[in-house]
Amino acid sequence: MTKKKAKSDPCHQTDVTGVMPKLPKQFDTFPFYYASLQCQWMYWYTSVEVARQFVKGTGLCVAEFPDEDGENKAVILLNFQRYTAHYDNSLGFVNEVEFNLLAYPKNRVPGVPKMTLTEYLHGRDQTKTIGHLRVHVAADNAMAVKAGRQAFGEPKFLGQFNYKVPSLNAKMKGHPPISPKKWWIQLVNPDDPQTIVYDLTADLGKLKGDHWTLTNCTPIPEFATGLGRTVWTRWTISGLFETAMLTTKEGKRIAKSFKLKLGNNDFPMTRDMHTLFTDMTPVAVQVFESPPACFEPRGFYVDAIDGDRHEDA
Repeated sequence: MTKKKAKSDPCHQTDVTGVMPKLPKQFDTFPFYYASLQCQWMYWYTSVEVARQFVKGTGLCVAEFPDEDGENKAVILLNFQRYTAHYDNSLGFVNEVEFNLLAYPKNRVPGVPKMTLTEYLHGRDQTKTIGHLRVHVAADNAMAVKAGRQAFGEPKFLGQFNYKVPSLNAKMKGHPPISPKKWWIQLVNPDDPQTIVYDLTADLGKLKGDHWTLTNCTPIPEFATGLGRTVWTRWTISGLFETAMLTTKEGKRIAKSFKLKLGNNDFPMTRDMHTLFTDMTPVAVQVFESPPACFEPRGFYVDAIDGDRHEDA
């Protein structure tokens, strides 16, 4: 088909170079497969007007969600991730956080659904147009930073984390013993290791069974602007999320016990967090953890049944 005919024919396909950014040779084996993944997403309402300055020139619009009073709000989130990857000659492991704003492509209007945040987090947006604009991304693995910047255009930087989060291998506490559900995540300021970008503490064990709903809202659209044009990717997570809305009376009470502290410095992520956080009380949280590939319990004595210590063997 000639270029002239392609322009006049509404049914035509575009050469892949005009649709997708060229992958650097080092990363031309994409898609990237995660061997394991643990995530926590925490969501906050913020001002639509404040959020709009972060989508200027991107071709994106701020997604708006009505709060419990019917007032439209923008939504920001912190997504802390721990993941591993298997390569043919090594293993990779990464700690990462995305500071994101919910947005959608302007050229998808009017096909973008209006819905509540609850509906969105429960996976009701089947158009998969409302997604995460990466405002800042930190990772403690240099290769992950390089791949994020060169393959996706993420605003990604090398960061250092201090954290203590739920783990199947963590020591259980109490009588009877239970697995702790408390999350503590701290991102250190790369420009000054004596200061922080943020510090988040949230004991999700305070949320009881009826607060949680099993959901899956993937594939999650993710947007980044670092390649000169806005790039849209889809993050598909295999499994169910635990989702808790914190907008009920009890949910709000528990949410107020979660503590988010922002650093007092001029690092770009810190500065933008101070701008976007107009309310420090979260309105929702999600957790995902991929299942173990295998497990091995403690051993036991072979001779425990008959008392025979096999001394003659």
